[in-house]
Amino acid sequence: MARWAWRWVLGALLLGCWAPGRLPALSASEIMARSAEAMARMRSAHFVLERTGAPDYLDAARTMMLRWVEGDVVNPDAMQGVVRVFSLGVVTELRIVRLGDRTWIALAGVERWEELTPERGVVMDPRWFFDAERGVPALMARAPLRVIGQEKLESGMAYHLQGELESGPLEEWSVGMIAGRLRVDMWVEGGTFRIRRARLVELESDPRDPTVWELTLSDFDRPIEIQPPIGQ
Repeated sequence: MARWAWRWVLGALLLGCWAPGRLPALSASEIMARSAEAMARMRSAHFVLERTGAPDYLDAARTMMLRWVEGDVVNPDAMQGVVRVFSLGVVTELRIVRLGDRTWIALAGVERWEELTPERGVVMDPRWFFDAERGVPALMARAPLRVIGQEKLESGMAYHLQGELESGPLEEWSVGMIAGRLRVDMWVEGGTFRIRRARLVELESDPRDPTVWELTLSDFDRPIEIQPPIGQ
């Protein structure tokens, strides 16, 4: 066969083995170790957290049932957003600002803020996004996860990891709402190794209506400054 023909055959074989857009093959421990480092360096992020399944409550009086939160977190311990709750059969949206250990809330559309004291209730600790030892990425880096594939997200290709673990520090960060043994699905963006999506299923919840937490992260490292509400 002519030399040019052999080159054509060899080129066709090489192209057939190449999958455009595929990420390097890495172990789950490598991916999550890099993710823990990337997330600890993160300055800010936009997040959406949705909860489905059996009810749980934000307040000690058990009147505000959490369903959905959207907002921004700023390293190391600041958060602002909107919380959607069911309260006495009515869907209510609350605005929330948290700085360190202090939290303020207000009804959406109402400029009357009040501080949420521990006696009245507490909210999710934003440090669970960032903490290099006990936050979500660090916890996942020590978990027995496995890579089950690569998937294309809106932001690009991502590693899909899966496994099971105990809630551990997540229970503390989420003020007891995330608890027990969890089945975890995690999507880690190739290149940046930032967590883009996470799904946590509480395995000890009702199998007919399991408690599921869905977290989506975007808009990393935007310049955001979170201040106490005016007058506080």
